[in-house]
This record gives sequence, C-alpha cells and structure tokens, in this order.
Amino acid sequence: MSESKREQNKKANRDALLASARAVLSQLGYGAATVRDIVRGSGLAPGSFYNYFHDKEAVFEALVAEIMQPLAENLRRSRREAETVEAFLRAPFALAAEVALKDPDNALLIARNQTIFRRIFYLADSKTDIQKDLEKDLLDWTALGRIRPHDAALMAETMIALGVDLVVQVSQAPEMAEARISFLVSLFRSSLELGQGR
Repeated sequence: MSESKREQNKKANRDALLASARAVLSQLGYGAATVRDIVRGSGLAPGSFYNYFHDKEAVFEALVAEIMQPLAENLRRSRREAETVEAFLRAPFALAAEVALKDPDNALLIARNQTIFRRIFYLADSKTDIQKDLEKDLLDWTALGRIRPHDAALMAETMIALGVDLVVQVSQAPEMAEARISFLVSLFRSSLELGQGR
C-alpha cells in the first residue's frame, strides 16, 4: 500500500529538519546551535519543528539513531560470526572506522558534538542496543570459555568509548585507521584472550 500524500509530506518535512540539523550541528556545534537555526536551514515554517521533535536534544537523538541503528546490526553480526578473539575485536573496530571513512558528514557530526553524542550513545541511564548486545556477547564468550572472566559492563563501555574515539581520530587522520584498529585489538586482546599473562 502506498503512502498517502500527507504521510509523504510529513516524511519529507522530517527529513528536511534532520538534514538541516545535521548541517547546523556539524557547523555550529550542539551548544551554539538553536532550533531556529535548524528550522531556517530546513526551509520550513518556524513552528513546524515541534510537530516532529520536542527540542534540540530530540532531533540530535534522531540523528544518533540514524547513524547507530544500521551499525548495530553489522556490529552484532560481525561478533557472532567471529571465530577468534582477534576477529571478535577487529571487525567491530573496523566498522567504527568505516563510519569516518565512508560517511564523513556523520563523522563530522560526531566529532563536533562529542559530549552530547557520548551522553546519548553510551552514558545515558538506559543502555543502548549496541551496549546490550556487546555485553551479552562478552558474557556469552566468557561462559563458553573463549575469553577470560571480566566485568562485561565496564569492558563494553570502554570498548564503545574507544570506538567513538576511533571515529573521531580516523575522521581527522584517515591514513592512521589501520594502525589505530590494530592498537585497539592488541590492547583488548591482552585483557581478554586466554593464556595472556596478567
């Protein structure tokens, strides 16, 4: 069944607001940008913003969701398909680096707004699907005896924090992507791999 004209207009308006928000927040930063700036960039009427979003944080949360929802499934799949600790670690960090390499607009949005991005993405009171999935996979691998026992919640938070740092760093120096991924893999292997000295 095709969308009605009204539904198409609503989607187009929401998309216009999101596109404007991405541009404005990337340029001005979350602290300096206003709802008025976002609406002005969208070409919509001033009051239209509130038909779609409660406030500036809500539109930023929608932008974060647009970046992270497709990534979440790829991260989950990469870990579930991993046969070694190396693969379990490398593939997700490589996917994080790809955000910077293949989507520089979103990488700029993250880099310019790191504090609010981190608060929404992994420092909020409720855990994101990416956090829950990573913790579950860490616990599953521990239960199977594939990695050493550890604090899975703390490990997941640390891995995600360094994954965000990786996006920012690779967006600024793409030529260092592989070196940074390899360093992170080595760092976490030393903590998780069985048989590594403590």
